[in-house]
Amino acid sequence: MAGFSELIKKFDKTRDYVRDFFVYGCKVRSDFDRRSIRTYGDEKRRVESWMGEYMRYDDSVHGRSVSISVDSGHIPENPLYNAYYSRSFTDNDIRLHFFLTDVLQDGQKRTLREITDILNSDYGQLFDEQTVRNKLREYTDEGIILAEKQGKTLYYSMSGENADDYFREYKGLDDALKFFSETQHFGIIGNSILKMLGLKTICFSSSTIILSIRLRIYSYLRY
Repeated sequence: MAGFSELIKKFDKTRDYVRDFFVYGCKVRSDFDRRSIRTYGDEKRRVESWMGEYMRYDDSVHGRSVSISVDSGHIPENPLYNAYYSRSFTDNDIRLHFFLTDVLQDGQKRTLREITDILNSDYGQLFDEQTVRNKLREYTDEGIILAEKQGKTLYYSMSGENADDYFREYKGLDDALKFFSETQHFGIIGNSILKMLGLKTICFSSSTIILSIRLRIYSYLRY
């Protein structure tokens, strides 16, 4: 039997519990009858590890109810983003991330076969082409790697774009990022960039940003 892990593969089940804790806050363990008691315990522990400072507990004759209490007027960012940073990964995900960036860091364009051969010969790792192709496609979709078709063959190279360069070139971009990290279409992406750069959203306290945080919280719970 698998043990407890804070990491999760899918958000659907976890989102259901976060929604109930946040929206209702009056349910006790026996009210969560759609899953086993163990599932309830595991999900509650995950939520507590992500948002411990926002958790509230009330005891009654029916048991202890758990709730998430968030005052968007006193927080700089949506705390529910923390759940997204607990996505699970495999050993291959970690290896391929560093190996691929190392192979392509010289700026040269390479085919799938060339990249796979280098991984297998220079790093002593046996990856099949389909595994490498899937990771390259994922990183291409995210803009980390560029794919250029020459004839019928795809050539891959590292993207030359760097977030640090943009912030040095465009004054005020960091403030725009801090604000729009709490809007619907740039939320988790903007928050991830802020964490990568070590920036915090501390300069906005207007009703607009408060409303944005509230909308993002409810958007997370809904979808």
